[in-house]
Amino acid sequence: MAIRTPIKKLGQNALVYGIGNVLSKLAAFLLIPIYTRYLTTSDIGIMALLEMVELFMITVLPMGLVGAIWRRLPASGIADKKCVISSAFWFIQLISFIVLILLSSTAGNIAAFLKFGENGGVYLLITAVNVFLFIGGQFILWMFQYEQQPYKYLILSITQFVGILLLSIYFIIYRGMGLQGLLFSKTIMFGIIFILSTIYVVKTAFVLPRLSTLIPLLKYGIPLIIMALVTPVLTMSDRFILNLFVSIDQIGIYSVAYKFGMLINIVLIAPIQRGWSPIMYKMGINKDTRHIYKDILFYYGVLGSFLFLIISFLADDILRLFTTPAYLVGAKYIPIITYAYYLSGFRNFLIAGAMLKDKTISIGKSGVLAIIFNLISNYLLIKYFNIAGAAWATLISYAFLVIMIYFVSQKASPLNWGWNRMIKLTMITIFCFILVNTLVFFIDSIPKIILTIFGLSLFILLGFCTRIVGRREIKGIKEIAKHLFNR
Repeated sequence: MAIRTPIKKLGQNALVYGIGNVLSKLAAFLLIPIYTRYLTTSDIGIMALLEMVELFMITVLPMGLVGAIWRRLPASGIADKKCVISSAFWFIQLISFIVLILLSSTAGNIAAFLKFGENGGVYLLITAVNVFLFIGGQFILWMFQYEQQPYKYLILSITQFVGILLLSIYFIIYRGMGLQGLLFSKTIMFGIIFILSTIYVVKTAFVLPRLSTLIPLLKYGIPLIIMALVTPVLTMSDRFILNLFVSIDQIGIYSVAYKFGMLINIVLIAPIQRGWSPIMYKMGINKDTRHIYKDILFYYGVLGSFLFLIISFLADDILRLFTTPAYLVGAKYIPIITYAYYLSGFRNFLIAGAMLKDKTISIGKSGVLAIIFNLISNYLLIKYFNIAGAAWATLISYAFLVIMIYFVSQKASPLNWGWNRMIKLTMITIFCFILVNTLVFFIDSIPKIILTIFGLSLFILLGFCTRIVGRREIKGIKEIAKHLFNR
């Protein structure tokens, strides 16, 4: 049996989104050698905290309207679609502008409270401007996602990537502006994309916003704010709590390791999420689509496990290549962070039942519980285990979140997810991880790359031997590859 059409479409779109996402995020990784050589560890620590503030604002200010738009558009006529787009865009811009004005008068005090240093107020103000521009610019990308136009998305992502990379190099190395130079490079590129996004909305939805259209969108979207907050809270809370117990230098080391732990999010989870969400809203849940959810969950599990093993096996080498020796101590945290994000990726699929049955309030409640659980686990584990505690708190928090989402969605719309195969897959992954790391520890004479190839080959072999991967999956993968590379 050939792979199902929606999964094939997801594979095609996710590949393009993946390229765009990798290129846009690649700037951060290519700049790591510059950060570690031209910025102090304290500057990197401040940068990490600023990124957490930025992530928090970017998540909250859209007010959950992205999902609400995608939920509303499939059943809307042309005139209604224009009104939905216009109402959502200008409301988001209004909220973002109000927050920017408020922060402009309090940036200094907030920066002092968060220990951002002497220039912290300026850094925070520039970050607030960047957030305003970024959110407005993202709107056009959200619409490209819904319209399944991944190549337009890719072009804008590449433009942003190249611009931030080149401008950061110029400001940091040639102008000696340090951290402020990095922030200015984002301002310029986010501003360009913001202008393009505004032009897009004016051209495609040149109608006045309507409160009657906005209110239903907010009713659906506002509960999703809490769920949207889960990711930034789980990402940034450890940094702020670490700030209570460890030095800013240690936060910088942990933050660099965290970036590499998030590689799986960049190359797999985020691209799949961008491609999957619009398909999910358009496809719905019925007797003809239920099997698709089970299949896509399994395909994600296989790909995610394989990437987890690659990143985990090569963690030391990755840090050695991109950073200085001072950061190598963080290599042991990369597998923990990687697996945490691998687990988090399952919620993109498990959440379907609740989202398509409009149970966003239940999703919001799950988000509240996950945030509370994360804050408690972070405080306790960091207090007693410092950086290691932060990494483990991230892992168990994402596991807790996925379990909560699963039960909420199953209650709204029960689905057979094929957990027997997933359990076998998990056992194989853990076995390969432990075996290779044990061999690395006890046998120094074997090159790391040989052991990595051995571990990955064993993973594939065990997949066939246990029959969790069969002819149908192989045929489906071949079909996707043929469609992708013979375009």
